[in-house]
Amino acid sequence: MTAHERERTPSRSLEIGAAYAGLPGITHGGYVAGLLTAALAAESSRVRLRRPVPPAQALRLERPGPAEVELHGDAGLLADGVAAELLLDVPEPVAPAEARPATRRFPGRTHHPYPGCLCCGPAHPRGLHVFPGPVSGRRLVAALWVPPAQLADDRGELPSELVCAALDCPQLWALMMHAPAGSSDRVITAVLETRLEGPVAAGEPHVVMGWPIGRDGRRWLAGAAILGPDGELRAAGRQTAAVVGGWGVALGRDRWATGVAAA
Repeated sequence: MTAHERERTPSRSLEIGAAYAGLPGITHGGYVAGLLTAALAAESSRVRLRRPVPPAQALRLERPGPAEVELHGDAGLLADGVAAELLLDVPEPVAPAEARPATRRFPGRTHHPYPGCLCCGPAHPRGLHVFPGPVSGRRLVAALWVPPAQLADDRGELPSELVCAALDCPQLWALMMHAPAGSSDRVITAVLETRLEGPVAAGEPHVVMGWPIGRDGRRWLAGAAILGPDGELRAAGRQTAAVVGGWGVALGRDRWATGVAAA
């Protein structure tokens, strides 16, 4: 396990390594959501990220109820999750032949605000390397993705925390690529809803899709899906990103990239 269990009690201690960061010094939000989803043993969940989760520090998973889980640290409650049904309309699938050139158009290869990100960072030596780029003629991003074998469990499958992580960044890239280029909004992931449909096998080609859903007040919404080698849905997610001031992911392309435009 990548989050190391120290004792099997209703309150379980764990520590997340620095390799699982998203933004510098902050554990990847999708990975945190996946840890809570795994603790719930749920196929469908809703996780709220309340505070940044620090890496390499002692944390506690607590179960206040049979379908609830909380993550605590020195700062108090960091995240909480519940088993909850996710109803999400997934767009028409992107074919591998469309996803391959979209991957080559991933703007983060040369204009990445956080190149060490666990999911989409090209500089992460043991990352997931999900590189979603714009799909020609469609309002979404996609990547042809082969889950790394070094991250698989003993069944050759990605653990649920990494599947959830793989859904997170494509949602943000969908917002980054399709928000108004001059937008001044900066966002942080506030809620991640996930539905796990089937195994994600390492070494096999998958298609990852991300699409913007829209803005609701000071929240941006986006969806994501992972399709297996047979084209069947393996996982789906919906992200709620909260608009914040002074930090977070910049949505407007004019603020994080030069010469990058949606296809």
